[in-house]
Amino acid sequence: MDSLPKVREIYFDNVSKFQEISELYKRMLDKNFGGRFCVGGHCKTIFMVEIRFDGDSNWGASPKTFYNKEEAEKEVEALKLKYPFLSEYKIVTRKINEKKKKD
Repeated sequence: MDSLPKVREIYFDNVSKFQEISELYKRMLDKNFGGRFCVGGHCKTIFMVEIRFDGDSNWGASPKTFYNKEEAEKEVEALKLKYPFLSEYKIVTRKINEKKKKD
């Protein structure tokens, strides 16, 4: 049966795409495109999960954001179960601009 090589090909293709997208997202975050992140006053702290792939030196970022560290830690546990090919995780904090309340 030729299905096993095809399954492997699909699996590694998806892993590669996942890695590429998470690294691109992390680069976007690091460059602060759109001015979403701030330094100084009127900022709120959020938590994000960054990931590293087995044998890769680049970190990627999960697109989810959390308002407390416990939620981010739960996300790490879920990612470990769902994506066993990920080798390392870290929780980072960022400051985002708080939305102004409309009167």
